[in-house]
Amino acid sequence: MLDKEITQLLSEGYSVDELEDHISQLHEYNDIKDVAQMLLGRLAVIRGVTTKDLYPEFGLDLND
Repeated sequence: MLDKEITQLLSEGYSVDELEDHISQLHEYNDIKDVAQMLLGRLAVIRGVTTKDLYPEFGLDLND
C-alpha cells in the first residue's frame, strides 16, 4: 500500500528528496506540537482549568 502511494506521488512529479524533506518537517512539527500540548497542560493545571479552556486565549483551534 505504501509503495503504491509512493509510486503515485512520484508519478505526480514529486521527488524522493522532496518527500523525505516533507516527512522530516512533519516529524518536527509533531514534536513541537507535543511540547506545546505539554506546556498547555501544565498551565491549565496551574490555573485550575482544562486545556480546552486555554485554546481561545492562544488563538488555537480545537480541531488541530
